[in-house]
Formats: sequence, structure tokens, C-alpha cells
Amino acid sequence: MYFGHGFYGLPAAAHGYFGVSPAQLSWAQASMLAGLVQAPSAYDPIDHLSIGRLRQRHVLNRLVATKVLSRAQADAAFAAPLGLH
Repeated sequence: MYFGHGFYGLPAAAHGYFGVSPAQLSWAQASMLAGLVQAPSAYDPIDHLSIGRLRQRHVLNRLVATKVLSRAQADAAFAAPLGLH
């Protein structure tokens, strides 16, 4: 799967964007990567952070709707720093 900036696969994207392994991703980081799958160039957090953040919010809202996260957890994830490299 392509995540933009030449990153293929989750391990490469996690290391490339955030400098961590997939197991170390925060909800903020994981939701940003999940949002990239639909359109990596359009939602690229390096080149298009504001649009990427809108997509991240959508992913977090879906996690709330499916009861994976509470609204408070999703809001905290959205407010957390991404730690982009």
C-alpha cells in the first residue's frame, strides 16, 4: 500500500513520517496514516497538512462511530502533536 513520499507499507510510512515503528504509533499518528490510504498525495501531511488534518478528523470520527474510541479519546488524539519528521 502506498502512503506517499515513496513510502510503501505501514512500517515504511510509520518510520518515514514519524520515526517510529507501527507498534509505537499514537492514535494521532495512526489516524493520519489511515487517512492517507484513500488519496496519499491529496492528504499528505507534509505538503497538505490542513487537508490531511481534515481527513484525520474523519478517520477519528469513524473510530468513535464504531466505538473503537470515545469522543474524548478522539478529541485528544486530534489535539495531540503528530511529531512529523
